[in-house]
Amino acid sequence: MTLSRCRGGSRLARRGGVATFVRDTHGASTMEFVIVFPVIMLLFVAVFETGTILTRQVLMERSLDNAVRMLRLAQNLTLQADDIEQAICDNTGAILDCEDVLTIDLQTIDRTTYAMPANDVLCVDRENLPVQPANTFEQGGDNDLVLIRACAVIDRILPLSGLGLNLTRDDTGGLHMVATSVFVNEPD
Repeated sequence: MTLSRCRGGSRLARRGGVATFVRDTHGASTMEFVIVFPVIMLLFVAVFETGTILTRQVLMERSLDNAVRMLRLAQNLTLQADDIEQAICDNTGAILDCEDVLTIDLQTIDRTTYAMPANDVLCVDRENLPVQPANTFEQGGDNDLVLIRACAVIDRILPLSGLGLNLTRDDTGGLHMVATSVFVNEPD
């Protein structure tokens, strides 16, 4: 069978062979689409997921502010970390398995030095290893200055998403979202 009898080969034979095939522009837009489409989709999904991460962050901060209001006004009530976690999780539906991925750190701040605790908040260890030292939960007394931090570990869809957010990643690939607030306990 000759080249001219093969399907599509007749066009090559008539026009001059391989040189004509190289100059042929049929399907050029399809090749551009095949090259550019995956890159555009990757960017679209990364931007979408970054927006989702930021939305979760804002919702967690708002929920923490609502929980802080409850703490400030809780006169003669003894609250536990689980109570604050539950208040935060009840107010945000954007964090999946909120009770399992959220930790609370509550510390009083010395009003003579205003020395802030270290920035490293311990988040949930998803490999179930003991975390030392554990987060503290000191509710403080009247007129005490209190720092509360909530940390949630969330998963990403793509490894490239959230690159510019400066979020801490753990060994399992989860992102640590931290919300912080400072308040003064109301006097009795």
